[in-house]
Amino acid sequence: MQVERILYPVETLGPGKRMGIWTIGCSKRCSNCVSPELWEQRKDKNISVIQLFKFVSKVMREYKVDGITISGGDPLEQPEDLLEFLNIIYPLCQDILIYTGYTLEQLQDKWPKERVDFLRSHCAVLIDGPYIDELNDNTIPLRGSTNQTIQCFDKNFQVIYDRYCKEFGRRVQNIYYGEKLISIGILNKEE
Repeated sequence: MQVERILYPVETLGPGKRMGIWTIGCSKRCSNCVSPELWEQRKDKNISVIQLFKFVSKVMREYKVDGITISGGDPLEQPEDLLEFLNIIYPLCQDILIYTGYTLEQLQDKWPKERVDFLRSHCAVLIDGPYIDELNDNTIPLRGSTNQTIQCFDKNFQVIYDRYCKEFGRRVQNIYYGEKLISIGILNKEE
């Protein structure tokens, strides 16, 4: 699996203190994307699913991790690796939020039903749809543009996510990652 960075604690992409995982590779190349540096795949960033699991589970043993947010790039452009990771991490953490530029309808058309069902049963929330800069109203929480939808597959998390969206709205958190300062969250469109 190609992974650019793993950060903790992330508090701006879902409820609680979350582990954020950013994958590499995105063919959509949305205008004014927040992470264009993650578009191109890079073989030097390959990590096995087992290595990723070992690292994430180690952090989960040492710290209070309330959930996992997987973004990118687009994690669903690495479907086999992503689903394998979900299969082994889900018993440790059911609050998994995934961002994708695909809509749920596109996935249902493109993927076999069993694969979509597996995703739905191993992911609490999917935020779907491409980022469209003209539809960024600078207000909606957890989404960059109003065409994107919050698909809550695990209804046990519905109230938690509704409360998070109402209480926190849009926020940005800055984290140093090596020599870089990274802004994490849903950024407002510059006017």
